[in-house]
Amino acid sequence: MPTYYHIVKLNYMLLSHCLTGNLQELSIFLLHENMRKDYIDALIKARSNTVKVVLTTEIIESLPLKVPFKYQIDSACRLTPMYDSTNYSIEDRYEWVAKDCLARRELLVNTEAPDSHCFRLIFKEAYDSLSDTSTPPLQTMYLDRICLLVKFLSPHKIIGEYLDFTISPPPMINVHHIVQILKKIDVLDEYEDVTWLGCRLLDIPVPCQLGRLLVFGILLQCLDPILTIVSSLMTADPLGIPFNEDIDHLWDRFTIFIQNRIKNERARLADNQFSDHFIFVRLFQEWQSRLKNKIPPLHLTDEYDFVLNGVMEQLNNTRSEIVSSLRAANLVHSRGQLSMQNLNLMSSNWHVVKAALTGGMYPNICAVDVGKNCLKSVWCSSVHLHPNTVLRDFLEPFNTSALNFRSPWILCNKQRSHILYATVVVPLAVALFAGPTRLRLSQISDTQSNSHDRNVNIFIDEWIWMVMSNSNVQLIMKTRQSFFKLYHDLLKFCTDQERWRIDSPNDGNLALMADSLAKVFESEDTAVGFAKPPPINYRPFVKLPPLYLLTVNAHFSWIQEIEDSLALFQKPQPFNSHFVERQFFLLYTEESSEDFYNNSTSTYIENVLGKFARPIESPNRHIFVILYSKNPDVMISVSRAKTIKGEFTLKEYFRNCIGVYEILEACISLNVNVPVFDGRLMSCLIDKRVGNIIMHLFAFRHHWIHKR
Repeated sequence: MPTYYHIVKLNYMLLSHCLTGNLQELSIFLLHENMRKDYIDALIKARSNTVKVVLTTEIIESLPLKVPFKYQIDSACRLTPMYDSTNYSIEDRYEWVAKDCLARRELLVNTEAPDSHCFRLIFKEAYDSLSDTSTPPLQTMYLDRICLLVKFLSPHKIIGEYLDFTISPPPMINVHHIVQILKKIDVLDEYEDVTWLGCRLLDIPVPCQLGRLLVFGILLQCLDPILTIVSSLMTADPLGIPFNEDIDHLWDRFTIFIQNRIKNERARLADNQFSDHFIFVRLFQEWQSRLKNKIPPLHLTDEYDFVLNGVMEQLNNTRSEIVSSLRAANLVHSRGQLSMQNLNLMSSNWHVVKAALTGGMYPNICAVDVGKNCLKSVWCSSVHLHPNTVLRDFLEPFNTSALNFRSPWILCNKQRSHILYATVVVPLAVALFAGPTRLRLSQISDTQSNSHDRNVNIFIDEWIWMVMSNSNVQLIMKTRQSFFKLYHDLLKFCTDQERWRIDSPNDGNLALMADSLAKVFESEDTAVGFAKPPPINYRPFVKLPPLYLLTVNAHFSWIQEIEDSLALFQKPQPFNSHFVERQFFLLYTEESSEDFYNNSTSTYIENVLGKFARPIESPNRHIFVILYSKNPDVMISVSRAKTIKGEFTLKEYFRNCIGVYEILEACISLNVNVPVFDGRLMSCLIDKRVGNIIMHLFAFRHHWIHKR
């Protein structure tokens, strides 16, 4: 599959079809670029007599797995980050792989196995037009870390000259652009030598731009939300606005409705802060708060919830890796001023986080040109807001959206000339943190030489300039000088543990600077009309479950079914889902699903259901229990009644909230006898066709269409 996001979506589809009996029993395994070793171990140690389905990205080509594959289904495409030198931006582009790549993938199939086959999901005409060899990544990728590494390998050679000796040298225009950007963000100096920032970024596995953002998060003591934002920008966006081709054909006629519902959810998370980056922080923290006792939910809700958990798992892993690399780079210490506790003193203050974003995301800053009614950036004279961003309503023209902006300055992440994620920031943040770390006197020019408190032009760089009073310029220059002195001290002396002790002579500089700027930016945000941000509620670092997908797949795998069967019958019983008989019981409860499963003992389950279900349970007869609640009349859970290690228990499959009226409407449309759900009996047997309808409503529920 092209990306991790795609394999997680396919994972849910396979699981839901298995649990509803549409597919035979199987075990699902995932392989991707950012996985932990546990995922590989689970595949290698899996029983040889299980049906294994491995969902993987192209990482499978480089893994020396001794696992025979009988069948292979190749999507024949990949997601390639392409650097666009005309717009100074990276574009994620789906494209067909070359024929040599297809041939390498085909080698994974065990040709000695009977009936082994490789299927490719590509039109014959498209296959015939494929190139014979793949394009070298060096010719299309964003070269920031490559250029930085080159300077460490050969400090006295120009980067372009060094890369020209490679087997497939990148376009010189790309190299030139990247070097200019690295100079602009202080990774390289004007002579193309590595700065102290470049030295620290070598150990941090993120793009240089995001590495600089982490440094600003450390300086302004708001590292936790910055970590979340950086990690989110490196993973898939679960709330990205889908286009027509991204929506399953079953829901085609609901495309506009789905897009609007997602847009509304983004607006809810943004909470009038005019920031897509704020959405990342809120989404991650809401996910954190739902993980009670750090245990991942071992039931399915819907596809969106499953994908969200998978994406958040990867995001959480990325955060952990970045923190480890920051410690390795000595930018985070175990104690002192650079301890994790002290570096998060301002993490609950969104005003400070926006300021850190401004400095870290420079030069990705746009400005509203009121006269021409458009957005401009240093790279492009006309930039457009993508439908994804919260700065514009769905299908809303720019001139209408711009009326709501509280400031003309917008920092952004963009693809080509479209802004994907944006945050509106105050001019003061741009004046303090944008531009080079040292401003020359030549960048300040008087407009009125005779006036005492005259207006002054301050040129932050070749594109950003502001007009303000001379007294304000003096304050800004002094503040910049103090801040960037700390910036250089941090990067140069961060390895000196003694210098950053709490009781060192340098004590208080970081905290005092961050606290002073927090008050200033809070006042500035209020003055320009920003709404008071909701509390971010910084939580100290906790170890969250890193293996959600592995845990869920193991919980519902065929291996688990065999082990449960072995516990009951002492030897595995052959069974096939196509010959399984299903019985459905309706169980009335006044509790929520979570309370019911927490409070229900095996004795209670035995008393309520055991006398009916235990005698007829077998590997070829599955007993499903549907939890039903009144006031309102809803179905809240589907579980399977099983005897595990001698105890009759319920293994929950699905949990959601489905109104009885939906079930009645489905029965009428399918010409099935309409049942009566009156709650008079604690438990009762229901018609198999009605039970299957209810189970399918749980399994294939669309989050945005059916969300109540």
